[in-house]
Amino acid sequence: MTALQPHESARLNALEQTVRDGLRDFRRTGQALSEIRDNGFYRVSHDSFELYLQDRWGFTAPQAGRLIDAADVARVLDPLGIQPRNEAQARAFKAAATIITELEPEQQRVVARLVEAAAPEHDTAEQDVPWDVPPAEVRIMASVVRKLQPDALVHHPDSGNEVPLGTLSAPERFEVIRTHVDQKTQAYRERQEAKANAPQPEKINWADWCLNTAATQLAPGQRLEIVVEPDGSGAARAVARVIDGHTGEVISAGQGAVTLKKAVLNLAAALK
Repeated sequence: MTALQPHESARLNALEQTVRDGLRDFRRTGQALSEIRDNGFYRVSHDSFELYLQDRWGFTAPQAGRLIDAADVARVLDPLGIQPRNEAQARAFKAAATIITELEPEQQRVVARLVEAAAPEHDTAEQDVPWDVPPAEVRIMASVVRKLQPDALVHHPDSGNEVPLGTLSAPERFEVIRTHVDQKTQAYRERQEAKANAPQPEKINWADWCLNTAATQLAPGQRLEIVVEPDGSGAARAVARVIDGHTGEVISAGQGAVTLKKAVLNLAAALK
């Protein structure tokens, strides 16, 4: 433990009061914990930040890390008008926020305009926040803005001629960027729709499948067994198979797997 300077003690008291009062406010809590960690204020009572979290607040290090990450993301999103309502929503934007922090201020303002243009309209001021724009689509916006540097060749919005982006006027640049974003976003939505409409793989309860298969598909004298053996590398592998109980002949077997569930599913595939 290390004694703090008077101004450090005062700041620690203020930060801990913020954590105490703001446990339901992930922004304030995450920011306060981040400052306590980064300035080493915890050292007045604990040798490590992890011990401080556990003893003082009952947090684990991963829990505190998630709060700090969410607060950092919310801080990046705030100038864009995106206001996540909780920690989980904020962390969903982490990939987008990472790209946004790499952009120049002018590029960040372009992303803010794109978010504003894409945000759904609401009837009340309380709801009038564009966080409803999906995180993946905000990431697409930021990625396109980052990619389209002034020397990038684009099609002029009026003539269609290929010209460097930097030669266009500000309104023309924004129109070109928004067109690229719309194209990328539409492609993303189509992929998501195709994924949602794709046939889902059959879900099998592997334990029930073993019992049902033994009861309905095995002939007299046959048995279904799961064998677990060391694989020679210090680990073990499981194999599910159907055996002739009289001769010991392996009638069917699935590929080996590192879990019982996967071993049984491999046998089910083999029997099909």
